[in-house]
Amino acid sequence: MIPFDNTKLARVDDREYYEFMLSILERAKSRVWASIFIYDIRPGRDLEGLVMSLTTALINCRGRGVDVKVLLAGFLRTGDIAVANLASGLYLSQFRVPNRRAMIQNDGRNGSHAKYVICDDLAVVGSQNWTDDGFRLNIEDAVVLEGRAVHAMEMEFLRQWDLGKGLPNN
Repeated sequence: MIPFDNTKLARVDDREYYEFMLSILERAKSRVWASIFIYDIRPGRDLEGLVMSLTTALINCRGRGVDVKVLLAGFLRTGDIAVANLASGLYLSQFRVPNRRAMIQNDGRNGSHAKYVICDDLAVVGSQNWTDDGFRLNIEDAVVLEGRAVHAMEMEFLRQWDLGKGLPNN
C-alpha cells in the first residue's frame, strides 16, 4: 500500500451519492473522467430518470468545454450488462462524449470492474454502478478523495483509457 500525504477523505452516504454526483458535475470546470462498470441509460431500466440526469450533466459538461471521458466495461459475459453499456455508449457518442470500453488486458484480466469519477480535483470512488438499482435500491458505499491520492486515480484512468477500445461498428 502506498501512503498518501496531503489527502483528504470523506464518506458519501449511499442515498446521497446521486445528488452529490449531480452537484459536482454541474460545477465541473476542467475534467470529468468516469470509469463505470454498468451504465444503464435504457428508459425501461432507468425508472426515475436518475441515470439520464447524470448523463445530461455529462453532456452539459462537454458543452461547457470540460474534458469528459467515460470508460465502460467492455468484456462482459452477461448479455444484459453488455447491452446496457452499449446503449449508454451509443447515446453518449450521439452527443460527442468520448467513451471507450475497458477490454481484456495482456495479463488475461477481463477489463475493469471499477466504479469511480474524477471531477476536477476530486475522485469519488465507490460501489455504485450508474443504474436505477445502484442509485435507489442497493446498499452502496463511496468515498471522496482530495489531494495527492487523486493523482494515482488519474494515472490508472489514463492507463485504462489508452487500453480501451471504441464502440463496435454498427
